[in-house]
Amino acid sequence: MLSASEFLRRVPDAVRPHLPEALSSFRSTTRFSLAQLWYGNRLLHYEVWIRARERRLELGLHFEADELTNARLLAAFQTHERAVHRALGDAALIEHWDKGWARVWEPVALQTLDAPFLARITERLAGYVAALEPMLRDELPANVAWSEPRARSPRA
Repeated sequence: MLSASEFLRRVPDAVRPHLPEALSSFRSTTRFSLAQLWYGNRLLHYEVWIRARERRLELGLHFEADELTNARLLAAFQTHERAVHRALGDAALIEHWDKGWARVWEPVALQTLDAPFLARITERLAGYVAALEPMLRDELPANVAWSEPRARSPRA
């Protein structure tokens, strides 16, 4: 069994092999009870959040920029709801959230924090990235700051 912090620290490296090469160069951070991955703007990130009190883990794409950007992205993803559900299934929720934020996410029952659960979560997170990142880039408002991470060296 892994501690929550160790489980989350392993998320970025564990998700990379499941992503297409074009999406393998992301930035990441882990803190407290969450791990975040992002590409051009840290406020638009993928997140794995352990909610121990609620006995669940949440994963998905979070829009935590300014309220207008978040609302525009939420509306765009709601427009693509059928495509999102085709790619990720009906468990994917698209909704307004706290503090003017929005997200495309799903709850997962919290299980023992071990290697099999890590594999399941990172495969699912990779599915979110592969399905949603192209949509995010297509729908990104022109005035939103975006700075691509440098490409990683080729995989061995």
